[in-house]
Amino acid sequence: MIGNLEGLFLMPEKGIDEETQGVVTLVRRWADKEVIGDRLEYRRNYPSRFDEKRKTLFLAMGLQRLAVPEEHGGFGWHTPGRMRHVLRVLTEIGRADCSTGVLLAMNCALFTVVTRFCDGRNGLTDSLASSYLEDEMKTASCILTGPGHAGRETPLFKGRSILARAAAAGESATVSGEDLRPLAAGLAADRFLIVCADSDGSPCLALVPVDAPGIARSERVKAAGLDALANADISLDAVTIPKDHLILDQDAVSYLSACLNLMLGGVSLGAGLNFFEIVSDWSDSRVIKGGTVLKENPLCASVLADTAEEIACAGFLLHDLAGIMPLTDHPGPSGMEAVYTYSAMIGAKAQQGIMRAINRGLELMGSAGYAREWHAEKHWRDVKTIQSIMCGTGAEAPVKMDIARFFYNCSEI
Repeated sequence: MIGNLEGLFLMPEKGIDEETQGVVTLVRRWADKEVIGDRLEYRRNYPSRFDEKRKTLFLAMGLQRLAVPEEHGGFGWHTPGRMRHVLRVLTEIGRADCSTGVLLAMNCALFTVVTRFCDGRNGLTDSLASSYLEDEMKTASCILTGPGHAGRETPLFKGRSILARAAAAGESATVSGEDLRPLAAGLAADRFLIVCADSDGSPCLALVPVDAPGIARSERVKAAGLDALANADISLDAVTIPKDHLILDQDAVSYLSACLNLMLGGVSLGAGLNFFEIVSDWSDSRVIKGGTVLKENPLCASVLADTAEEIACAGFLLHDLAGIMPLTDHPGPSGMEAVYTYSAMIGAKAQQGIMRAINRGLELMGSAGYAREWHAEKHWRDVKTIQSIMCGTGAEAPVKMDIARFFYNCSEI
């Protein structure tokens, strides 16, 4: 296994203090020892091993509390200034298993949004934080905007259909929606953070516990990647929640999207880095016709360079995005709207770049002949699934419209 990834893939060190580096190092050791260094056993008994390793990381090492505020007993990594640190941790987890990283990313996104937009709702923050301090696994999932349904008009968030509806009445609110697709883990989630439209059609967020009456889940949805995160469509029949579980602020939807683009980008970046480790080891030991080590052949070296280049550029883009997250506190177009647009733009570019890197590496490995590398192929499936969730073919057009509105002040698209 190639060493010193940090020496090869340079990342900004601004704001990385001793405490943060200690957490990152601890997670890296977990990844190397528990998963990467035990690949064969991890593959043979994946479902049980996944749960076991996740519990070690989330409970024994305390990462389930990563974004819980310090005053509530957590690490306190929920503020915009901490996003660079969260990115580093998620990247290390992604090296081992994207599914584990996606679960932590959704938990972090939940606390990042709730603590920012529910200021003054101490009851909600207290109860949510206390549940994450318990000695049992917690799984949050997010339901974002979707492509809509043919023949049905829906409220929109920046050109994307909002498929859930929320209505406040007195001290409670009701949430309704049919066949809503969570990002992941819909079968195991104990709470959902759902993008809704309020009674005026304006975008908002609703935090819905899974044990609320009126929630129904479909059978497991088939997926190519993220195998450990069994998903299902969710239907809500006038589900009642406390009114303080409703966030009536469109900026909260923008911020949730920005956080997920950054965090899931970090998970995919980690998968790309581990794929680089795999293809680097392979190219160093593979001898091709003529007795030349594969990596010393100019044509093969060019393909290997493509792989490293895409991963390195994606890493820089994501760390730059993390660096501008504090701008969401600024008023006006240089604040939330700018960060939202840049997150969509960078998130798509990073996912596409990492996918291209893995594609190029696998093509080279296949052309030279290789025994199937399960972990490399798993990274491909997982990253492709994350890419399809956040910036797949159907999501690229809305991102282009986001960019046009921001840079050219378009008002009719």
